[in-house]
Amino acid sequence: MKVIETGLSPELLALLEASELPATDLRAGRSATFLAAVADGDLLGCIAYELGGESALLRSLAVQPTAQGQGVGRQLVVEVERHAKAAGGNVVFLLTTNAAMFFERLGYERVERDAAPKFIAESPQFAGLCPGSAALMMRRL
Repeated sequence: MKVIETGLSPELLALLEASELPATDLRAGRSATFLAAVADGDLLGCIAYELGGESALLRSLAVQPTAQGQGVGRQLVVEVERHAKAAGGNVVFLLTTNAAMFFERLGYERVERDAAPKFIAESPQFAGLCPGSAALMMRRL
């Protein structure tokens, strides 16, 4: 498996939608940096981030059902953190409704939603694409 930087493609959009992750803002042209895990030409998973100053918003982590449980998600998170740090980020935030335990194992901690920096609080995910019940989590890089 290798992780590559890529653009938003129909295949990535299909994976996001099959994983029930918000993509309406991406379809409308919102910019995000995408990474894809591929093996033998097959898409195993993807992840994206948006950077605002020193804060990065991790989004769109999705792994094909056939590749789950093989470390693909963990590797994608490691790579997106490396990319975000190289781009000037020093803290990563994310919103999740069902993967808090996965991210806690990777060093993320839950924080109060009112602790979100302006860039995160003004993102479409925070403002409405993700439900208000979604946990806000962060990790310093």
